[in-house]
Amino acid sequence: MSLPPLVAAVLAPPAAAPRDVALLLDFDGTLSHIVPRSEDARLVAGAREALEALRGRLGLLGFVSGRGLADLEGLVGIPGCAYAGNHGMEIRHPGGPAEVVPEVRPWVARVNAFGAALDAGRLDQEGIRLEDKGASLSLHWRTAPDPVRAEDAARRWLAPHATVAGFAVTWGRMVMEVRPPVVVHKGTAIRALVAAAGTAVAAYVGDDRTDADGWAELRRMADRGELRRCLAVAADGDGVPPAVLEAADVHVPGPEGVLAMLRGLLAAIG
Repeated sequence: MSLPPLVAAVLAPPAAAPRDVALLLDFDGTLSHIVPRSEDARLVAGAREALEALRGRLGLLGFVSGRGLADLEGLVGIPGCAYAGNHGMEIRHPGGPAEVVPEVRPWVARVNAFGAALDAGRLDQEGIRLEDKGASLSLHWRTAPDPVRAEDAARRWLAPHATVAGFAVTWGRMVMEVRPPVVVHKGTAIRALVAAAGTAVAAYVGDDRTDADGWAELRRMADRGELRRCLAVAADGDGVPPAVLEAADVHVPGPEGVLAMLRGLLAAIG
């Protein structure tokens, strides 16, 4: 199974040392198909075996997601890897403890209080589901009877309410995130994980706007000479914003394309 040419050029050149490579991946839309209920998401068939085989051969294998850290770890379930949840607000280095990053800790109680005070009846009426992830809140409308109305309510009611309360608001695929107003995102998590691993080459695979933060941070590391090479891989599928595809170096066709890439990488490094 061959790798896309650019992936092969960056991750598996003939003289490559696999231990010099860090590979990080998003979960939803990347290793799992997008599903109406986030709790129903599962690794695409065959991904676990490929990831487990890569874990011991690469310098770093990690998973970076907007999901809460415990949720992400439960869904992936592969020990000995790096994990970053809540868009980088929670992090676990391989073999280390789970941590909320220092900048976020003072905000956790305020985030929880904000979520508890939201009008549950109105959320239900608008078809918006609240997910309290501890350090942040996600408000989903993928299962709403009228997704257009739900998103309009999020933009007209929830976003201004959160902003006035002092939080940062970001948007994903049919989800609004309420976060502490600190500079912590997938890119800061990826930087911390890759720097700690000390690899010379790094790639990140994702499918949403928040993943572009990770790609940008890897490019900054390469520009500063902290990485020899980096690669931004987009898992292209239904609903992936055009701007996300434009921000990537190479596209693969959804989770099946990601799986093919993983298997190709295994074959290339032997």
